[in-house]
Amino acid sequence: MPTISLCMITYNEENSIRRCLKSVRGFVDEIIVADTGSTDRTKSICEEYGARIFDYQWTENFAEARNYSISKASCDWILLLDADEELAISDPAGLKHYLQNTACDLIPVRMIHFYGEKPADERRSHFSCTLRLARNDGDVWFSGVVHEKIDAGGKSIGQAVDAKRFIRILHYGYMEDTPEDKQDRNTLLLLKEKDRQPADPWISYHLAAEYYRRGSHEDAYRKVNEAIILFLGKQIKPPSLVYKLKYDMIVAMHYKAAYGGIDKAIALYPDYVDLHFYKGLLQYRQGEYEKARDMFRYCLVLGETNMEHLILSGSGSFISLYYIGLCHVMQGQAEQAAEACRQAEILCPGIGAAGVRFEHPDETFFG
Repeated sequence: MPTISLCMITYNEENSIRRCLKSVRGFVDEIIVADTGSTDRTKSICEEYGARIFDYQWTENFAEARNYSISKASCDWILLLDADEELAISDPAGLKHYLQNTACDLIPVRMIHFYGEKPADERRSHFSCTLRLARNDGDVWFSGVVHEKIDAGGKSIGQAVDAKRFIRILHYGYMEDTPEDKQDRNTLLLLKEKDRQPADPWISYHLAAEYYRRGSHEDAYRKVNEAIILFLGKQIKPPSLVYKLKYDMIVAMHYKAAYGGIDKAIALYPDYVDLHFYKGLLQYRQGEYEKARDMFRYCLVLGETNMEHLILSGSGSFISLYYIGLCHVMQGQAEQAAEACRQAEILCPGIGAAGVRFEHPDETFFG
């Protein structure tokens, strides 16, 4: 069977890293930790789990730290995790058998990004699929000062549905107790990188996401539009998650001027349930209840299984059902409203009492 190296970078992770390391015990064959200067119990906790710890001089570049960690791996495959993540594996032997027989070099893994208050709940999450298993062929490397991405050039990539049978990664980094100093650090690094690479659309996108989480809404909106313009200027179709962020903030901040623009985004990504969901919310707020109801019904048809996009849990199920009920209420259709709300409550008990809340993670490779 193939062997697996877990590769991580750490800095003052004592509050979360034990959960991460416990989740891989008995599955990975070695743990590689590149520590960038922790002053808490991070390294001693890693030692408890038999990790090989390497002190790494921080260079304000996450990709460089990530590349250093994987350079120390000695196994057949590399598993990539952050300290605020947890491996959820249903069939370890099945996954290793899959890795043994696949011809692919990179394997996408399903991610669950929790948000809101504790305890974590998949009904308060986003789903995505990212490259987290890589064949250790000596040619795995990352780029990007912040929110680093693996270079997939020339490598064969597996199907997301294959690994989904065996493995998921649970990400807790967007919950309410996330330290603010990490947001400050990311924003500062991104601003420095923006000075060096002003035409890089990804930097503008990540800045928009950081500003949005900090409540700087006008700066966020300006930056996400800048990202779209820069992508188009390079003749690159803006990725779907960029439009998701834009219309997430339009809905959250009650912007009306951009209402018509969402059709252009949907034309680019007609299979993206979240964009249809946001359009339904905009129609609902405009008092177009019949159109909104039909849009939310279409969200139910699209569902939440398309792993090509970052998807809000409930956008193709219980939240859309909830809003279908509200549309019926506004149209005076009590019986239909009650039935829609009943179905929403089955999928998400308490949704009517708690209301609906959703937040946008900044996800490309590592969020």
